Amino acid sequence: MSTPTLIWLFPIAFMLHDFEELIGFEPWLKRHAPEVRAKLQKVLPAALLPRVDSVLAKSTVQFAVPIALIFLLTVIASFVAVELHSYGFFLAASAAYVLHGLMHIGQAITLRRYVPALATSLLIVLPYGALLYPRLVAEGIVTWPGLLLYGLIGVVAILPIILGVHWLGEKLTGK
Repeated sequence: MSTPTLIWLFPIAFMLHDFEELIGFEPWLKRHAPEVRAKLQKVLPAALLPRVDSVLAKSTVQFAVPIALIFLLTVIASFVAVELHSYGFFLAASAAYVLHGLMHIGQAITLRRYVPALATSLLIVLPYGALLYPRLVAEGIVTWPGLLLYGLIGVVAILPIILGVHWLGEKLTGK
């Protein structure tokens, strides 16, 4: 498989993962939101709890809008990487995606149960990262220390992006 093809698989892998999350999110939260909130309340600052409550109360439609917006970012990141050979945005976005998959695995371990997107985190997200990053390093597109830096950038950037797309989703859906 060519490197451009591997890069273009990012939006596809993202959507396959997020389909699982989107389909299972609302029914799973209806059953488990109180438990999730109680555990988060113990570890998060009180100022973040209203935001947590907002996310826990989202419907599938309200959750789909932010996913669509993030999907658009994955397409832009892949396009810029493949067509313009500028990889920074793609590296940060794909690193945030892989870390997001690891977060789902951590959630499942913490809650000791299946969480939406666990299966695709194990079967798609992690294998995608395991194929992508060694290839990009081997081709000289990034070094391992550079990848670590882009991963840190992705982690720092993801929180405001997630909050922003959820806010925009609430505005667009009127909820």
